[in-house]
Amino acid sequence: PTPNTQNYEQKAESNLVHPENKTSKIDNTLPITTTPPPEPKHTEPEPPKVVSPATQTEKQKIKVTAYFPDDAGINLVAVKRTIEIKDDAEKYLAVLNLLINSPTEKDLTAIFPKNTKINSVNFKDGTAFVDFDKNITKSFAGGSTGEELLVASVVKTLTEFKEVKQVRFLLDGQEIETLAGHMDLSTPIARISQ
Repeated sequence: PTPNTQNYEQKAESNLVHPENKTSKIDNTLPITTTPPPEPKHTEPEPPKVVSPATQTEKQKIKVTAYFPDDAGINLVAVKRTIEIKDDAEKYLAVLNLLINSPTEKDLTAIFPKNTKINSVNFKDGTAFVDFDKNITKSFAGGSTGEELLVASVVKTLTEFKEVKQVRFLLDGQEIETLAGHMDLSTPIARISQ
């Protein structure tokens, strides 16, 4: 090495920080203290949040009014109940299922035949479309008063929901003229006062 190169190498060597000596001087005037870089944090990634089926289909409780015939089979009596539903559209079917089951109150009676099934309840433009299984007509033995009570029970119960203005009765998806031959059901029925 030439004298200039050797002098430069010696000066550069004196400016280096050696691992055993954490302090050195640059140009023999400024002390520098070095700290080792922080170790990288090894954190576990957060596991994905699992939504349980119960959370996805969490039920809500709503209060409803259902109308059951009295023991004499003459008048309808309003009964307050609480039902559980998964979504708003399910409320119509849930409240009608209350009517199909016998009431628990002692002065009320069931109006629907025991094997009554509801295929579906749909709502559109103020009208609830209630589609009964055809067995309701085969098993119904209520006469004209019974048919009026059954129809009024369904209509009054569903029109408790402010959006429902009338009810259209169907049997297995088909429009009907009557359930038992006593009431005209060929058009939607609005709330019946009784």
